[in-house]
Amino acid sequence: MENKVTFGSKFGTLVVVAGSCVGLGNIWRFPYLAGNNGGSAFIIIYILCSLTIAIPIMMSEFVVGRSTRKNAFGAFKELSRQKKWCLVGLFGILTSFLIYGFYSVVAGWAISFIQTAFTEGFTGRSPELIHSNFIDYINTGWKPTIAALIFIGLTASIVIGGMEKGIERINKVLMPMLALIILGLFLYSTSLAGFKAGMDFLLKPDFSKIDLNTFLTAIGQSFFSMSLGMGCMVTYGAYIKKETSLPSLALTIGLTDLTIAVLVGFAIFPGVFTFGIEPTSGPTLVFETLPLVFSMMPAGNLFGIFFFLLVFIAAITSSVSMLEPICLFIIQELKTTRVKAVLMISTIVSILAVLCAYSQVEGSPIRLFGSNLFDFLNNITDKFMLPFGALLIIVFVGWFANKELVRNEITNNGLLFNKGFKFYYVIIRYLIPIILSLFVLSLLGIVKW
Repeated sequence: MENKVTFGSKFGTLVVVAGSCVGLGNIWRFPYLAGNNGGSAFIIIYILCSLTIAIPIMMSEFVVGRSTRKNAFGAFKELSRQKKWCLVGLFGILTSFLIYGFYSVVAGWAISFIQTAFTEGFTGRSPELIHSNFIDYINTGWKPTIAALIFIGLTASIVIGGMEKGIERINKVLMPMLALIILGLFLYSTSLAGFKAGMDFLLKPDFSKIDLNTFLTAIGQSFFSMSLGMGCMVTYGAYIKKETSLPSLALTIGLTDLTIAVLVGFAIFPGVFTFGIEPTSGPTLVFETLPLVFSMMPAGNLFGIFFFLLVFIAAITSSVSMLEPICLFIIQELKTTRVKAVLMISTIVSILAVLCAYSQVEGSPIRLFGSNLFDFLNNITDKFMLPFGALLIIVFVGWFANKELVRNEITNNGLLFNKGFKFYYVIIRYLIPIILSLFVLSLLGIVKW
């Protein structure tokens, strides 16, 4: 079953694909990594990694999807002479499913914190109280579960509408809203006493912190943030119109992703420094450290409402891109309707989300290889499945896909990007596979630096 649906407009294409990239990783992961890996020195390395590795991989995933108009599994099955390559698409779909399972739990936290900001607020809360309240919330099990199920239901209601009437329509509203919230928070942060310190934390280059691991961190962040190696971009490629320039689209998405990540850092860290909070708190920054900042700043409750609304919007635009690859796979391979596909997947992923939420309860027996299920899925997808999936995709496009087909998709049948194609083809055949192979081996502990 060929996909005949395309994005309705260039703007729709941009906001949907950008929505996939802009998620929780932009809000806490990128600013934290940048601040602790050399500031602007890390940002420069991240840009280089994006231009030479992440964006060419994104282009390659687009090629696979647009040339076939099929889901990730069906696309590789059609393009490959050796049918085992279709397992690469299946691997990406599985990665999306596993990430969606634990990601919905985190997104549910955002829903809960929006409710807290509206009802109780953060004013006057001590660090100990904020920490204990968050731990108590996690340990109930049922509260994170309910919030995750609500989030899954909201995501399903969007994807049921299809690409143009559901996913594209909602992203046209949510992405501009997200940009306005970020801009508003940034403008507010300029009035805080710690604004300069926050800028220095992110932008002041510290080349003494730069080593090989910094490059590996930058590569890993680009995969995590740009939804690479998980079937999302292959699936969205199936909706991209033939006249759209894939290199231009990928470059625009990459720059948008970076800009939003930096602006979020600009909005967060001035408050962190103004009130003397530890800026290197990493994953706890959003749900423990920032509520403490809100408790001390003027109009902190209002700031908290908008901030956690930002977290929620970023989460749901990303979760839609996780559900759609699985949905298109079910529709095309099992020959069923979109409604049935979404309901089927949402039911199964709800079970996984419940297990993830309850695995975080203190003393929970829901564990794998020494970690609770939530942490296990987070680690295995981030540290293995995403980079390994991206490696397989780039090897396929560079060495096994028809070169003329790749050329026609990248250059729009010779109308655009002709001179750049040779450079692109060389790096996807040689440079990126070597780098990603070393990256995967280092993550597995086989190669040590």
